[in-house]
Amino acid sequence: MSDISGPREPLRPQVTPVSPLPRLEVFLSHSVDDRDHVTLVQRQIEALGIDVYLAEHDPKPGTSIAAKIDEALRRSHAVVVLITATSINSAYVQQEVGLARAYGKPIVPIVEKGVDKSRLGMLGEVEYLELDLSQPADALAKVSASLQPLVLAQVSAVNVSLTVTPTMPSAENQLLLIGLGLLLGLLIASWAFGQPGGAAAA
Repeated sequence: MSDISGPREPLRPQVTPVSPLPRLEVFLSHSVDDRDHVTLVQRQIEALGIDVYLAEHDPKPGTSIAAKIDEALRRSHAVVVLITATSINSAYVQQEVGLARAYGKPIVPIVEKGVDKSRLGMLGEVEYLELDLSQPADALAKVSASLQPLVLAQVSAVNVSLTVTPTMPSAENQLLLIGLGLLLGLLIASWAFGQPGGAAAA
């Protein structure tokens, strides 16, 4: 009985789409009076492809400031705390550090050179980066280095899933594969015999 179904269409791999991972986001805890320093740190972090959350850049009229900060801290992957002679007196900064610890967020403190370290509070037991405003490049490079593991972890989590249904190759494809295998074997053999001492070794 002859097969009248006709030639089969070649099987094509089916790609299962994967939902894009959210961008990394860092919460930058600071005093609004340190605008210039904040901008410097913000740009350094964003150069790594990380979003930086600044409360003053997220206006939500009529919304509780505490609730807004709490939501942003929960969402963030890490918290960078900029401690200067100004922010060391900020109750908001200390509260944000407390919430970050409670939520188990990685904390990267950046402490201005000359700040009284005995006033760091809960940050006193966390390794910090010292920021010399006359030479900020070194400290900012260390900020990048401390955040790079987050970036690498995010990159390694990106995965493309390919689903291929197995099928038997057609007779023509089987003959083609056998022919390619024989040709490859002959090429390998001719190369081996062409090497010095190849024939003697055979």
